[in-house]
Amino acid sequence: MAANEHKNLSDINRHNPKGFEPATNDTVLSKDGGTSPTLTDGNLVWQDKSLMGVTNYKMQGYTDAGLTNYAYGEDIKDNKSPFVMDVDFGSSSVNLGTITPANFFRIGQACVVNQISSVTSINGWLTCDSANTVTVAVCKITPVGGVITAVTPVAIDEIALTGLSSNGKGVRINETTITTPALAVGDIIFIMIKESVAGSEIYLNLNVQTTTF
Repeated sequence: MAANEHKNLSDINRHNPKGFEPATNDTVLSKDGGTSPTLTDGNLVWQDKSLMGVTNYKMQGYTDAGLTNYAYGEDIKDNKSPFVMDVDFGSSSVNLGTITPANFFRIGQACVVNQISSVTSINGWLTCDSANTVTVAVCKITPVGGVITAVTPVAIDEIALTGLSSNGKGVRINETTITTPALAVGDIIFIMIKESVAGSEIYLNLNVQTTTF
């Protein structure tokens, strides 16, 4: 019987994977996003090869005087855009504030998602000229065409870091456990920052990596 174990079969005697026969050409076997908190309950799916891969979104900004409320990037019409992050969100909690379409469409460093995907890592560096706690929020908004109502962003992830009292000393950002990873086509992703005590000069440079389902 041991000779008949799958690992011992020759290539010609091994069966194709589940769903191979009805799958269309130029597709690959993958696992969809599922719904469980452990991210392990996805189903096997055959996806077009053009949908597979990694997308990286570069996010960069700074503030001359951080706020205890979250702040996001300047309007693209402002000559300080896209890097200065000094627009007061009005709340220190992502889920307790709102942004109108007239504002979130104009955030200079915001990016539009071009495919159904999942955030897998947030990677980069931050500097701060104080020892305050600085929190970086990577957020998403799902716009609705023709609607002017203010929207509450969703925190993809929030990362708390301690400044090193110098803008010459980098603090590492390397987050792979993402709170709300799922992204839809057309979502707008952007960053916000806050600090425990206002007034610090903060620089932020990170990469948000996504993979398709």
